[in-house]
Amino acid sequence: MSSYYLFSDAHLGTTARDDDRQRQERVLEFLDHVRRCGAGLYIVGDLLDFWFEYRHVIPSSNFPVLAKLYELSRAGMPIDYLAGNHDLWLGDFLRQQVGLRVHADGIIRDLHGSKCLIIHGDGIAARDGGYRFMKRIFKNRVNIALFRWLHPDLGVKIAKAMSNTSRKVKDNRYTWEADYKAYAEARFAEGFDVVIMGHTHEPLFESIGGHYFINLGDWMDHFTYCEIDRDGPRLRCWPGGQMYEPAGKRSSLSRVPVE
Repeated sequence: MSSYYLFSDAHLGTTARDDDRQRQERVLEFLDHVRRCGAGLYIVGDLLDFWFEYRHVIPSSNFPVLAKLYELSRAGMPIDYLAGNHDLWLGDFLRQQVGLRVHADGIIRDLHGSKCLIIHGDGIAARDGGYRFMKRIFKNRVNIALFRWLHPDLGVKIAKAMSNTSRKVKDNRYTWEADYKAYAEARFAEGFDVVIMGHTHEPLFESIGGHYFINLGDWMDHFTYCEIDRDGPRLRCWPGGQMYEPAGKRSSLSRVPVE
């Protein structure tokens, strides 16, 4: 029986790193694996570091990944994309042209008999009030319209600079771990078997009273993903597919083929 695959926080196209092309190649290899072995793909936010659709223009960076997703979609692979905090300005392009099922919030899915809540995780922490305030500003229709008046070259440059700044000020995510765990435990009490999120970039696989709380990590340093089959969920590393071990970071870009 085929597996479901979930990953998040690749932040492709960031100007804060000099390994963007190598990381993109790794994502493409992973997507080829998903096409061969998967029953469905869930991208749990922040695949790209910035995304904004002008009426007739989209960002050209990381076109190969968008083309690969289109290829998977045309081949019949169901792909769900959950908006992350770097995806506040999603339009219709990913849905209409690439073939993704785009969700503004978390979703509920039954995956091989497990009732799963899948959510990016931004704004959950009680102390993340500043972000929740900024999200209302960025999602304001007037502000979106004003930004669209900027020339795309200037608009993308400004947005990427803001994106890099937001990443630098998120270093206190470790102090929020209790909030995320409390959120997951509350969902378990509601009947969920598995809670899956991203956002913090820190991989986590924790069994709590027969339930599973999973953080997908990222594809900047850890290259972790979740695979769910009839035996349940597992957190793995790419390439190689080995189980994630918290002791070591997966920052090496060496390649090991996986079939």
